[in-house]
Amino acid sequence: MTLLYTCKHCGSEVGRLQPAMLDLDKIGWNVLSMEEKMKLINYRQDQTITLHSICENCQQLLDQHPQYHELDYFIQ
Repeated sequence: MTLLYTCKHCGSEVGRLQPAMLDLDKIGWNVLSMEEKMKLINYRQDQTITLHSICENCQQLLDQHPQYHELDYFIQ
């Protein structure tokens, strides 16, 4: 199982963890509620799990334009 982090705004790959590197407790998997897991995690048939996070560029845009926090997606 590969864990792939992608930006929920622009879709860029933020990071990737290979099976040998995975320790679900260390990455905070155990502190997510079931609702958060359903919202943030996608399971693919190729044994890849995609987690939606935010990249540095999109975070900088949010810092510069706080009103974007009101939007689910600010990149069109």
